[in-house]
Amino acid sequence: MGSKAGRPHSPSAAALGGRLMKLVGDRDAALFSREISRVCAEPQATDGQPDYGEVLAWVVDAIVGVITARLGAAGPGETFVLDLHFTDGTHVDVDDLAASERWVLQTVTAFLAEEVAAGEQLLAVAEQFDPTQRADTLADAIIWLDFVLDVDLPDPPDVTTT
Repeated sequence: MGSKAGRPHSPSAAALGGRLMKLVGDRDAALFSREISRVCAEPQATDGQPDYGEVLAWVVDAIVGVITARLGAAGPGETFVLDLHFTDGTHVDVDDLAASERWVLQTVTAFLAEEVAAGEQLLAVAEQFDPTQRADTLADAIIWLDFVLDVDLPDPPDVTTT
């Protein structure tokens, strides 16, 4: 379902989110850091650029959209379960994740479970973060999006319709 349920995304938020994704893909850490800092600064710029909340909502929605597109939508009575593992196969303890990583996981999980109110509440909470927390959260969300775009996920199962 994604975060679009509660708020429309501006084209400028999508454009900036896409630019941040390109910088991650290009491994341009200096420009990525500068762009993240600009988006996360308080008070929000009035130069017509999208604000932090809009960009973060777009990134979360993109993560949810990629997962849903790659795995298919959950069926009736089913929900997604995100179970994280290190590359060696050992389980990741969610409590050991940085606060920004836990926020991304919780927010994506809420939208995947179609708990829109919980997801929107988490997005609202993130807008109250201080600039450093904002930067960490947005950077982690962008990195998670980059990861889910690159991860080798199985094709969704064929569904018979009548």
